[in-house]
Amino acid sequence: MLRIYLTNLGKYNEGMLVGEWVDLPVSEEELEKVFNRIGINDEYEEYFITDYESDIDGVKVGEYENIDDLNELAEALEDLDSEEENVLSVMLEDGCTFEEALEKIKDRDYMVYYNCNSMEDVAYQVIEESGLLDGVPEKVARYFNYEAYGRDLEIEGTFYQINNAYIEIFK
Repeated sequence: MLRIYLTNLGKYNEGMLVGEWVDLPVSEEELEKVFNRIGINDEYEEYFITDYESDIDGVKVGEYENIDDLNELAEALEDLDSEEENVLSVMLEDGCTFEEALEKIKDRDYMVYYNCNSMEDVAYQVIEESGLLDGVPEKVARYFNYEAYGRDLEIEGTFYQINNAYIEIFK
């Protein structure tokens, strides 16, 4: 979800806050109706964005963003599932641009480790999924230090904890 509060700049400069919340993506017809309701016309041609809301942390909207670009962003947000929304959120918080984060999501340049409360839990999943200890006798495998391996994974990788999961972003 992405919403912006469009404000009539001319009226604002005259001391009046005239604006309206707009849910994105918005059609050209609906946007034209909003402009009419807030007085964007020949006399007052300029507008700006005074506020915005998104259900994804890290999404930022500037005062003078292009509405067509914001529509594209909102459409892309609608196509994400909850896992991808979490990944997008941590990538944006990490400093990725929206475009970079979407590209990584599209390319699946991340891994989510569910039901993990520590990097030791992540290490268990990595070892199990990769089969690193397959073929190692049980007498030897039981001495594997998952805590230390998890610590090394964290040092060498990029991990974020969200609720009961860890997200690894591949660089």
